[in-house]
Amino acid sequence: MNALDATRAWLRAQCPLIDKTDRFNANYLGSQATEYTLCTAGETHREDILGIDHVTYKLTFVAQLPYGATLKGNIAAADFFANLANWLRGAERAHNYPQIAGYEVEKIEASNAGILTSADANAARYQIQITIHTKELEA
Repeated sequence: MNALDATRAWLRAQCPLIDKTDRFNANYLGSQATEYTLCTAGETHREDILGIDHVTYKLTFVAQLPYGATLKGNIAAADFFANLANWLRGAERAHNYPQIAGYEVEKIEASNAGILTSADANAARYQIQITIHTKELEA
């Protein structure tokens, strides 16, 4: 499984914050009131002296959540992203990583949790950036 698919499946299966009844896409966010997507945001490769590929994957998790003039929903969205960042830090401490075909995950990082990227009167899109550092498995 590639990094996008593996990370999406890992989040879907293991993160207790992701509601299994909500849609969770890859590189697409629709119009449901609550919906998630994981998007590719770039990758870099570095080959070491032994010829082993070290890849850093940058992914963006985006959630469309209810939004409006009432404070409760907006605070709930902020809490969701703070808790997601905490969960990702816990996964890092436990070395609980997605399984990416041909690579060993060495580290996972989360940054910029809960940045509001767009909003209308009823829904808003928030994001968190996820960076995954990997090392090619030796044959």
